[in-house]
Amino acid sequence: MTRSLFFFVCAALLMACRTDEPVKPRTAASTLRIEVRPEWNGQPLQRYTPYIAPHGYRFQVEFLKMYLSDLRLVSATGESTMEQVRLLDLGNGPFQFDLQVPVGNWLGMRAGIGLPHDLNYTNAALYGDEHPMSVNNGMYWSWATGYKFVLFDGRYDPDPNGTGPLLSTFSVHTGMDTCFTTAELFPALPFGTEKDVTTKLVLRIAVDHFLATPQDTINVTTENQSHGGNYPLALKLTRNVRRSMALEVL
Repeated sequence: MTRSLFFFVCAALLMACRTDEPVKPRTAASTLRIEVRPEWNGQPLQRYTPYIAPHGYRFQVEFLKMYLSDLRLVSATGESTMEQVRLLDLGNGPFQFDLQVPVGNWLGMRAGIGLPHDLNYTNAALYGDEHPMSVNNGMYWSWATGYKFVLFDGRYDPDPNGTGPLLSTFSVHTGMDTCFTTAELFPALPFGTEKDVTTKLVLRIAVDHFLATPQDTINVTTENQSHGGNYPLALKLTRNVRRSMALEVL
């Protein structure tokens, strides 16, 4: 009995002296489903389809990708980070993705267009094939040790009266820290997220606005090439991309 009591007392003392961190309760989680809808004049975007660009030039989209980074939900009292980086391929029609977010009431979202400095200059070889920053996505500039933020490739007809194939190339790839910006995505009404409930949002991206907004217009016949330089054009596109995005609650 004495020996048993001795071991019981020792075990109790050891438990009392533990320095482990207490187990923290897990924050209740909700699913936020974001449907991305690339559009031209309010209709689903179709690649290789001639549209009318500013000044009446025929224009078609061939490839269109962009990074969103540091995606955050915004409430009346603060912000909550949802995801570090997401690559949007806008050339294949509408798509959706799910994020695990805290339960709460939200005014909207903020997201970087492009990659912040610390991400932009990380070693691309560190990322696996499925990662949005993998070199396999065609968004890495090996010569610049950084990433393209928006990749926008297409073709246009320099003759506004032309009817033949669109042969002239349009290729604007933004990047470098200069072109990083933040989109403020606040729907008309706030929305809530609840435990074990999927909240649905729509992110509309008006691709026609990439070329023209009331503040900035791109003339595709004279402004059609930027690859890490030509900052006036790259910044004009960046501003238009930011203005083209709108968030809606379903």
